Amino acid sequence: MNLRHLEAFRAVMLSGSVTQAAQSLNLSQPAVSKMLAELEHQLGFQLFLRSRGSALTVTPEADAFFYEVERSFSGIAALKRVAEDIRNMATGTLRIAALPALAVSFLPRVIADFRETHPGVTVQLQTRSSSTVRQWMANQQFDIGLATPARELPGIRMERFLRCPGACVLPAGHRLAAKDVIRPADLEGEPFISLALEDGVRHRIDRIFEDAGVHREMVIETQYAMTICALVMQGVGCSILNPVTAADYAERGLTVRDFAPEVYFEYMLFTPKLRPMSQVAAAFIAVLESHRDAMFGSDAS
Repeated sequence: MNLRHLEAFRAVMLSGSVTQAAQSLNLSQPAVSKMLAELEHQLGFQLFLRSRGSALTVTPEADAFFYEVERSFSGIAALKRVAEDIRNMATGTLRIAALPALAVSFLPRVIADFRETHPGVTVQLQTRSSSTVRQWMANQQFDIGLATPARELPGIRMERFLRCPGACVLPAGHRLAAKDVIRPADLEGEPFISLALEDGVRHRIDRIFEDAGVHREMVIETQYAMTICALVMQGVGCSILNPVTAADYAERGLTVRDFAPEVYFEYMLFTPKLRPMSQVAAAFIAVLESHRDAMFGSDAS
């Protein structure tokens, strides 16, 4: 029994004649009759009673079998619709894990843009520390990961997504707000809110001030850039952090200025190596890179 035999049987049941069934299938009448005879032989019972000069008579066994055939064809039709949705990226689930620096300020705009063209795709976004994101990606739990650089891990493809110079953030009305570029000497004695010690950029920032012989008043250390921005807006101190988060808070009144010498923040794009990338994930990465290039230029990767 094959699908072609079942199609011939179904066409006859729906049309009521071999002739019309043959026309709907673009086959000859003898070809359809042959397929029906082969199907009856395979099934072991008669589907139609044939008499010369009269229409086919459907047997009770054919009626019972047709009910199950219709159920099967409904399933096949559903499978075709699912395949079409997958092909057109009209459905599916995209799992993303990202560190807060990109998940809070940058990714919401990317996701909103992506859903404009892929409204049927469900996006799951988890925000965790870079070390957790990398571990999840190594376990093949997510389709896309965004985190800080690390040594090469098994099971992960890693490529640089963004490299951008840090920005100096100041409270509104700060004495340095009139400057276009802030330098280490400008921050002598200033209350400073620092990234946590486990953040690799923290050490590079500290080295810049040490080399310049500048003393800052270290008032707070915290892990997340958005927390730093909130503290700066409250007038607690100033800081140097990634420009993605800084730009988001600039819209809320935070003063953001360039800092020299440049200290770079770097973020990597992680994808699973042990399974192929889905079309949905590839389409999302294209939107992701488009937003990055619009914000920082094509040379920021």
